[in-house]
Amino acid sequence: MEPVTGARSITRRCASRLRLFPLAMAALGLLAAATQVVAQEACEGARRFEWSCASNGPAVVRQAEGWQVFLSPYLWASGLEGVVGSRGRSTRVDLGFRDIVEDLDGALMLPIEIRKARWGLLSELILIRLSSQSGTPGPLFSGVELGTDETLIQLLPFYRVVSQETVALDLLAGGRLWHIGAELIFRSDGLPDVVIDATERWIDPVIGVRTSADIGKSWRVQGYADIGGFGIGSDFTWQLLGTVGYHIGGGTVLRFGYRQLDVDFDDRDNGFIFDTGTGGWILGVTIWL
Repeated sequence: MEPVTGARSITRRCASRLRLFPLAMAALGLLAAATQVVAQEACEGARRFEWSCASNGPAVVRQAEGWQVFLSPYLWASGLEGVVGSRGRSTRVDLGFRDIVEDLDGALMLPIEIRKARWGLLSELILIRLSSQSGTPGPLFSGVELGTDETLIQLLPFYRVVSQETVALDLLAGGRLWHIGAELIFRSDGLPDVVIDATERWIDPVIGVRTSADIGKSWRVQGYADIGGFGIGSDFTWQLLGTVGYHIGGGTVLRFGYRQLDVDFDDRDNGFIFDTGTGGWILGVTIWL
């Protein structure tokens, strides 16, 4: 059994994950700055065509007139690592993609972007249901099973501060709703199981930046980062996403990249803790509707 309070291992794990975050943010900042420089030096008489930067990858070169809607379904080969607990008991989980697939009851990732001129909205719905996942039980138990039911709704209005033929830069601010249900079953030889279940819901304010650039006739790279929580919802949450897209024709682009989403939430009233990182490769498609 791992106490919720004073968890030294939690601190070590968070520190390990966050060591990469400043470097990634710095790299993204440099890319954004380079994007602005290129945009300012671009020809003012360039044709008014641009790429759309859908929330999980590039779309296609489109004339920037009227409303645009982009649907970007994808597969996320993610793993889950962190600590989940409630009522003074918690368990450490360290699951690879194969572990998750074996006990996956259902999953849906559905990002949609709408945009007109420089204003737009990124939205995404994520549903993940897992059962019978093994965790680290601690010295008093022989085993522990974890089941989670996770719903995430993200709404991020944005403004395109740089809009050129080959580069784009967006600033975003909005919110991310989390709804987490967790069931922990602690097993001990010769003793009754200890079952703990809890449900929590909170909203994290989020700010972010997104930038993209052409790297060839049909290729596009994109970087996205956000931070949030700030103690209003979770203590802290952050996300990084990088993709490469290839325009295969019409209004369709294939996308490949990597995504990392971390959250550190705890409710001191009932001891609920959800301090996890979800990361892995993504493969998807963006379709202009």
